[in-house]
Amino acid sequence: MPKAIDPLKRSPSVVGFARFGRACAPIARAAVACALGVGLLSVAIAADEPSPDPVAALERAVAQEPDDAVLTYFLARYRSQAGDRDGAFAALEQTLRNGEGFLPALGLFEGLKNDRRFAALRARFAERLPRKTDGRVAFTLRDRGLLPEGIAYDPVARRFYVGSIAKAAIYRIENDGSLTRLSRADAKLDAVLGLAIDAPRRKLYAVSTNALTDKGRVRPRNAVMAFDLASGRWRRTFDVPAARQLNDVAVAHDGSLLVTDSAGGGVWHIDPAAGTVRALVPLDGARGANGIAVDAQGEVAYVAASRRPLRIDLANGSVTPLALPARENAAAIDGLYWHDGALIGVQNVTTPARVVRLVLAADGRSVTSVQTLQSHHQQAFDEPTTAAIGPDGLYVLARTYVTRYNAKGRIERPDSLKPPLVLRIPLSGHSRTDAHSG
Repeated sequence: MPKAIDPLKRSPSVVGFARFGRACAPIARAAVACALGVGLLSVAIAADEPSPDPVAALERAVAQEPDDAVLTYFLARYRSQAGDRDGAFAALEQTLRNGEGFLPALGLFEGLKNDRRFAALRARFAERLPRKTDGRVAFTLRDRGLLPEGIAYDPVARRFYVGSIAKAAIYRIENDGSLTRLSRADAKLDAVLGLAIDAPRRKLYAVSTNALTDKGRVRPRNAVMAFDLASGRWRRTFDVPAARQLNDVAVAHDGSLLVTDSAGGGVWHIDPAAGTVRALVPLDGARGANGIAVDAQGEVAYVAASRRPLRIDLANGSVTPLALPARENAAAIDGLYWHDGALIGVQNVTTPARVVRLVLAADGRSVTSVQTLQSHHQQAFDEPTTAAIGPDGLYVLARTYVTRYNAKGRIERPDSLKPPLVLRIPLSGHSRTDAHSG
């Protein structure tokens, strides 16, 4: 892979990352997870390595940063995949000693799940995690084959919208969970990922990409599509031909768009008024870029990334990793949102499912505590991805089955799908000064 600068400025012998999905054992799940950036984590690969060995690369990185629980977690994952069970267990023990907020996902550790040691070790991880399950199902969506990835809320019309990977469409969610199609055939959407609403300008923006399939990756199409909220009509397509696989989108205060490129590791800036597209963060400058949020002042964006979120100065595109408290885990966040001076993230890699609140310091450059808003115990969770802040809480796409969409553009085991769920999680009672860590 081409050389790239590690935005964390760490491990000098490691200059790049290779991305992988949270369920890479089954081929179909690996293809979509790696493409979607749904809960992805980048792992260190040495520069100019002709046949990168992720185990060797991670062992080098861990040797330099032995207390980094994220590195050891994924070292365990790759050792498990390589058949080194004892080495995988040793790395997981190291993760347990050095980190909080981890729970080995069964899909990541196929090579260990039939070993009795794995159940015992996983129980030790689980007993350290708080239980938070006060969320309630707000919508049961009436389309089992939807495979929703993005959700957005319109505060003017008080409506939620959801995008579909499998059906390449955008829908309005009705109060009874039925879906009314917003997008029409003339929009020519590919798989729909991130959604964002510009309420003052009455626009909905959707990330459209064909780069989730083998065929699409040969000649990728990546674009952000603009729709009129009042009529539902498609208004404009902003093509990003240099992108590798766009993922999420956020609206800045001036109406411009910030779009993450998960496969490219960058952030794009789109000016809808001028029709211009430029790289805010060049490719490989924000490895594992996924969810994105803009702060209240409109001066800074935060991007979920490989090992921790990144702070981006919108004036010049400079990237700074957020400093985290010792032992805390804010890696591989999928959807990321700004709320009341803090960040809210949906995790689905370092744990099967968790929604966290990252309380920021006054300068917004570091995290003072990591709070669990909803834990993996929540029964509605099955591949949670993204969320939208609504009038009375956080609305999370809790059951999505997005990794059932395979590299051929088909849904794996469609008969076993259950209706997608949107979970409402209360946000009251959480403030910037709340220092409870969970």
